Amino acid sequence: MKKLKLLLLLAMCLLLAGCAMGSKEPDAAPTQAPAATTAIPAEESASPDAAPTQAPAETTAIPAEESASPEEVGPAKAYLLVTVAGTVYEPIPLYEAGRYTIRRGEYVNVIEVTEDSVRMAESTCANQDCVEQGLVTLDNRDDRVLRNMIICLPNDVGVELYTYEEILEVVAGYAGGQAE
Repeated sequence: MKKLKLLLLLAMCLLLAGCAMGSKEPDAAPTQAPAATTAIPAEESASPDAAPTQAPAETTAIPAEESASPEEVGPAKAYLLVTVAGTVYEPIPLYEAGRYTIRRGEYVNVIEVTEDSVRMAESTCANQDCVEQGLVTLDNRDDRVLRNMIICLPNDVGVELYTYEEILEVVAGYAGGQAE
């Protein structure tokens, strides 16, 4: 359990430090040019030489501004968990407002976040149900039909909003499932 928490913290540090590869969204116009952050699928940590069975989705984050490291500010208030075509990505700590663009072939979803909320801002799906699901916050998620989730069925994208305590349980659940 300690190793898993340490790996999760290390992954968050790398994401926040901008060490992961990524590209800036072309239509975004931030006031400063922050480093882009890319989410990493959870199962990619198993073997760097293993060939993936499907092309991973490109998931790029555009934070509003540079943030302090997790060691300086402690755990985030909320975490974003992204699933694309069945691949669950590492949780993203929400320390500040930003935009995440998920591209998988012709499918594109744009997610906007704050320190305690998430919404699907744009999608290439025809029905736009995911965009119409509105804002999920830590305060309103218990009153929503899908609770903490926003789902885009046509693009096979799901996002979930968790607290720090909840994300630790979720990650432990995935680690326990892989050990079996």
